[in-house]
Amino acid sequence: MRAHQYNPGYTIADYNMWEGDWELIDGYPYAMSPSANSKHQRLASKMLIALSNELSRYKGGCDNCEVFYELDWIINDNTVVRPDLAIVCNQTDKFITSPPKLVIEILSPSTALKDRHVKHDIYQEQGVPYYIIIDPDTLKYNIYVLVNGIYNEQNKNKTFAIGSECTIELSVANVIVTL
Repeated sequence: MRAHQYNPGYTIADYNMWEGDWELIDGYPYAMSPSANSKHQRLASKMLIALSNELSRYKGGCDNCEVFYELDWIINDNTVVRPDLAIVCNQTDKFITSPPKLVIEILSPSTALKDRHVKHDIYQEQGVPYYIIIDPDTLKYNIYVLVNGIYNEQNKNKTFAIGSECTIELSVANVIVTL
């Protein structure tokens, strides 16, 4: 028998009692350790600044949108993920409770498999319009655009429609080249 059959199926109530950094996906806990290294942090910082600057260029259309760093997204009672970066509009709760407009995951050896497959599928199912995965070691990236409910890889994409009156520009290549 497979080990997952014996998992008690944890919930957000359990998650809220845990110490340390965790994600909860379909009732299964995932440790978020070790902490991100300096290259990961540097890249996250540069991407956060680039996204924040781009959102601030728009008067009116993007005012209700913000970039969050490592803020829990409570998807349902047994799934809580923590994207490295997320653009969220109309945020009123302490945590993300509706699908972000854009999510960026920066790979680390301990999260790469989960980010490329499990989170890819979760973000696609939840309707996140844009999902960007960046490998800070190889400086390669993947940009996924949701088209008819399915992610299509469009690595040359530089424009992201965040709202009806808010389209930002982001060149991932230009940001990562500065590392």
